[in-house]
Amino acid sequence: MIKVTWGQILRWRIERQFLGATRGADAVAVARRLGGLHAQLAASAVTALDLRVTGGATAESVDEELWGKRRLVKTWAARGTLHLLPADDLPTWVAAMSTRSRESTASWLRYQGVTAEQMADVIAAVPDVLGGEPMTRQELADAIIKATRHDDLREPLTQGFGMLLKPLAFRGLLCFGPPRGRNVTFVAPRQWLDSWDDVDSDAAIDTLTLAYLGTYGPATPEEFSRWFDLKPALAKKAFARLGDQLVAVEGGSMPAALVGEVAQERPVSVLLLPAFDPYTVASMRQADRVVTGDNRAKVSRPQGWISPALVVDGRIDGVWDEGTVTPFVPLARSIRSALVRGFPGVSVAD
Repeated sequence: MIKVTWGQILRWRIERQFLGATRGADAVAVARRLGGLHAQLAASAVTALDLRVTGGATAESVDEELWGKRRLVKTWAARGTLHLLPADDLPTWVAAMSTRSRESTASWLRYQGVTAEQMADVIAAVPDVLGGEPMTRQELADAIIKATRHDDLREPLTQGFGMLLKPLAFRGLLCFGPPRGRNVTFVAPRQWLDSWDDVDSDAAIDTLTLAYLGTYGPATPEEFSRWFDLKPALAKKAFARLGDQLVAVEGGSMPAALVGEVAQERPVSVLLLPAFDPYTVASMRQADRVVTGDNRAKVSRPQGWISPALVVDGRIDGVWDEGTVTPFVPLARSIRSALVRGFPGVSVAD
């Protein structure tokens, strides 16, 4: 086992996530390194990119990557939540996500108000009704109902959280298209994107495991399983297959090729991260080591809300909202000064 401190690990994570001295070359490079950008809140995804991309990012530049250049794709991915992924990586993500089978369980079907036959008919119909031309949620629902003759599917197909659409995304049958006014649209990725090469599921899981450990490591198979929403047995098999490429570090495993970076000296970093920032989201699996004090509930709140966070040297030392930072511990004068310099207009609550 390699001996490193958690302070070293957290500072290494900051650097690996383009929050330290190095920025990502572009939005695609950042999305790839982070395992996707959480996009439940579009503004948070833009802010997360702006912090990490050379030259910054705007809502307009992100839209251009999504709908103009089509180098990013918006879909349901890790943990079944909305993410922006590199378009070139989508076949790999789909190969790994297609191992999910929750939609075939009786409890899931009952909760969604559909039968196994109806769900199977929806999955079979979508490749015939959805192509490269964007369709609104209502248009897609109409087309599926016409194809399946299941008139009672309208409500589950059009509900805002898209629960019936997520299994389609996991199979690579749909992703988001450009919005039409205030309406979201969907397209078939294999027709929307320039190319698509199918990937073996084990190879895909191994690729995503290495990428995850190279950004959020060290971690255990169970932690990777929870972060991705992968069956625990499949995560354990991936770690076993990758054994000679990994090294044991306190708290889990990480890629052997990157271990030498962990102990490098790095300057103090003081960051204000947006809601749902990938750094904060991934940190919740090890909150006892990353969040200062007994404050996890202030960071990971009810209904899956992840608060904007004050991060000092990789440790979550507070939360912030509307320009006011609420620290979990008294802040050193140097940290307060760094906040004032780096984030003009921000105040610190007493």
